[in-house]
Parts: sequence; C-alpha cells; structure tokens
Amino acid sequence: MAYHARQARVGDRVRHRQLAVLACLVLAGCAVNPATGQKELNLVSESQEIALGMQAAQQVSTQMGPYQDSAWSAYVSRLGLQLAAQSERPQLPWQFTVVDDPAVNAFALPGGFIYITRGILSNMNSEAELAGVLGHEIGHVTARHSATQMSRAQLAQLGLGLGTVLRPDMAQYAGVVGAGLQLLFLKYTRDDETQADMLGFRYSLRSGYDPHAMLDLFSMLQGVESASGQERLPTWAVTHPFPENRLAHTQRMLDSARTDYTGLTWDRESYVQQLDGMVYGTDPRQGYFDGQAFYHPELRFQVVFPTGWRTSNGFSAVTGLAEGQDGLLQLQLAGTTPITKSLQEFLAQPSVSAGPTSRAPVNGLPAASAQFSARLEQGTVQGHVAFITYGGRNYRLMALATSAQAATHDAAMRGWIASFRPLTDAARLDVGPKRIRVVRLTAPMTLAAFEKKYPSVVSADQLALLNGVETNGSFPKGRLVKRVVR
Repeated sequence: MAYHARQARVGDRVRHRQLAVLACLVLAGCAVNPATGQKELNLVSESQEIALGMQAAQQVSTQMGPYQDSAWSAYVSRLGLQLAAQSERPQLPWQFTVVDDPAVNAFALPGGFIYITRGILSNMNSEAELAGVLGHEIGHVTARHSATQMSRAQLAQLGLGLGTVLRPDMAQYAGVVGAGLQLLFLKYTRDDETQADMLGFRYSLRSGYDPHAMLDLFSMLQGVESASGQERLPTWAVTHPFPENRLAHTQRMLDSARTDYTGLTWDRESYVQQLDGMVYGTDPRQGYFDGQAFYHPELRFQVVFPTGWRTSNGFSAVTGLAEGQDGLLQLQLAGTTPITKSLQEFLAQPSVSAGPTSRAPVNGLPAASAQFSARLEQGTVQGHVAFITYGGRNYRLMALATSAQAATHDAAMRGWIASFRPLTDAARLDVGPKRIRVVRLTAPMTLAAFEKKYPSVVSADQLALLNGVETNGSFPKGRLVKRVVR
C-alpha cells in the first residue's frame, strides 16, 4: 500500500508538471484575434504565418495551374485587394489567383494567399456573389483560422507526447487519442466557417456590396451539392456547415444588421458579360480520357492504360491504379536533364536497386529505360521506368507494383510504356473545350424556350443552376443568360 501511495504521489507530480507546461504555453500563446477582438490560443507569429503561406503557395502551384486569362486574373485581384483593404489585416501580402479547375471551390492559405476556381466563377451571377466568396476566404486569413488550428495541433501533440514520455503506458493509446483530437477539432473548423461567413458579410458591406447576394451563393452551392449525387456525410464528420444552414445564418445576419441595403451593388450585368468565352467543365486541351486511352492535344501525345485500371488526369501527372490497388502507373514531365542522366539519377537513389537497362527507342522516340525494385515504407515494390524525349520535352513513365503482384502486372506495365506515341489524329488534336456563351434576351423567355432557341451541351438542370433559376423559371427582357457550347 505504501508503494502504491508513493506511485500515486509521483503520478500527481508528473501530471502537475504536464499541466504546468501546457498552462505556460497557453498563457504565452494567448493573443487577441484581430478580426473578432477575442482572446485565443495562437503559437504562430504573423511572420511565421506568412512564411507558411508562401511555402504552401509553392506547393499549390505544382498541383494546380492558374487560369490563363489575364482579364480574369486582374479582375479577381482588384476586387480581392479592395475587400482586403476593408479587413482588419490590410498589411498582409495579399495575393489572389484564379485556378484552372472546373470544381466549384475556393480556399485560403495563411498569410493572405487566396485561390478561387474558374468552376465557381462560372456558376455565379453577380460581382456581389464573388465579393461574398472572396470576403469569406479573406475572413479565414484575418481571423487566423489556419494559425489557430496549427497552434491547437501543436499543443495537443505536445500534451500527448508528454503523456507518452512520462507515462509509457499511454503510448498504446496515442493513436486513438490523436484520432479523437481530430474529431474534436472538426467543431472548431465548422465554427471557423460560420465566422468566415460573418466576416465575408462584413467586408462585402464595407465595400458597398449587397450581402443579400450571399443567399444566391449558398443556394447555388446547395444546387451543386445536390447535382453531384453524392451521399452526405453526417454533420459531425463535415468541416463546413450545410448550405441550407448557411442560408439561414445569412438571413439572420441580414435581418439583424440594421442596415439600409438600398443602392448597394450587385453588378450582375458586367459580371455575366465577362463570363462570355470562359472554359466550362474539364478542358480537353489539357488532356482527356476516351475509355482507357489518354490523349493530350497540347503536348500531342497519346498513351493507353490497361483495362480495368482506374485513371486520373491531374495537373502534374496522369496516373493509373490497379483494381486491387497493388499497381501504379504515373506519367509526368521530367525536366530538361538529358534522359540518360535522369535515368542514372533515378537508379542512384538509396532506396532503389537497379535492374537491366535499355536505350531502345519507344515507337521511334529516344528513350532510356530500366527495371528496378525499391524499398518503401509500405514494403518492397518492383517495376519499370522510362525517360522519353518527344516534341522538345522529356517525359518520365514509371510503372510499379507490390512485389507479390509484380509478375501479374508486368505485361500490363510494359504495354503501357510501349503505348506512348505521338498523337497525329486530326480529330483528337482539334478537340476543344466547352465554353460559356452569353445571350441578351430581346423578349421575356422561359428557360425551356431559351434552351430550345439556344441549344446547350449541358442538361436543363445544369443550365438552370448555371443561371440561378428553377428549371421551370423564366427570364425578363434584356437579361443576359448563359449557355454552354462546344
């Protein structure tokens, strides 16, 4: 009993020491949130926040390309800077980028780096809606949501680490506790989203935009979610409030703001007019699949993936995944280093063991290839790598499989590399993207009549969503209406 009593006292001292360390960190990290005026935990300085944002922005640039339209870049940047100037942190190095992505999305990085996709731009119908989106993302930055989340994670991991070191018996629970902490922080993330909506409302109003446009914005997001056909996750497992909840919250803000909204800006006309010619949906000029064959009109090559493999065309690589997830194919640009040297550098990696090499051409194209095996954290893999020169560019085609399935996938991997060849089919080379075209109505018209007179390559439901009306809705005379053509 005396031994257990001594152990209890030691345990108490350990726990007190842990709590003291954590308390000191909390006290040292308490700061006033510049956007809300509330005290909160923050262990990340503003200079660190900006540095983290810059680093993340470099990573984003390797995964997501900018939309190549200088008019849209200038327009979004001008509006974003105007809104940021009305925020509590105008001194940050704000940057606004339009991303060439068909998804309906926008996101913010720490320090003032804001990204918005052409997909969400094409689905909105006023500058005031765009102000709401940009204001929301600015709100994430001004309220230091990313910095606060990182601080919470640091504190949680430190607390968990102290417990594991000082009480080794806790080590077995570390994974479970870590997962629990992630679920706990989801609540804060949803609160952050609601707060960002509030700040977006504030910045729109300060800049002279009618925040009623946020109702149209959330109605559009609700329509996009419904059209996706994906089953909803439970409320506790999502980081954003559902669109209908955001609609209700915005309506409450509108009702309680005690503001005269008369004369505030919507600017539907110039916004919709600027959408004329914007790429809609995926752009086949940047590569597209037809069955298992992949064609890239801009780079003028084609390659065929094995039957049954799941394929994906990303910004930096085209990939294929075996049905059993035990094989991977990856095609990407390989830089300007000569292909023989690139192969040598690949095989010289510490975890790679080189097999037979070859300089045999691939469909008449200069190539340097090899078999290899590699030690990864998940186990040993085997495969083939080929560096090919074509059209003034170098490509790397890497095919690998788990050692257990390497023999099974070997023929498919070899065949995939051997299928890389120039694209010469004029029909494949001349394919173009779908684009938005804007029509000004000379008379009132229902959506059904508009679709009949001005055919689109999208469904009636998509056309209604694109124009912010119901499928049985109508347009007044003079309205600018979007259609989609190829």
